[in-house]
Amino acid sequence: MTDTSITAEPGERFTLTVDQNASTREYWYLVDPQPDSSVLVSRGRDYASESGDDPEPGAGGRLTFTFEAKGKGTTRFTLLHCTFTTCLGETSQEPPEVTGPSAAPATSGAPHSQDPERITYTVTVD
Repeated sequence: MTDTSITAEPGERFTLTVDQNASTREYWYLVDPQPDSSVLVSRGRDYASESGDDPEPGAGGRLTFTFEAKGKGTTRFTLLHCTFTTCLGETSQEPPEVTGPSAAPATSGAPHSQDPERITYTVTVD
């Protein structure tokens, strides 16, 4: 299991980078639980294509989430990893409202086969 504990100092920024490929409907999202804003705030996300400034069809890339430690304390947040088999209605900017095999079938009638991956991080600011 991956260690998802992060320690930071107030004012420190850190990033988390994941592989993402929109052409295969693979997306990552910051979802609930959102971090306690008195401890940690999201400073956005940035996508960089593996093919550089001229994106090529089918090329993947790297999505980087940036966070800033605000005040002392501990908080948690979750990154959700959706693929075409795990989430309904996802886009690159907005996570799906309902996920997993208990979700309603896709419009094609094919149910999703597995739960999306969720990684919960615990951040301690001291």
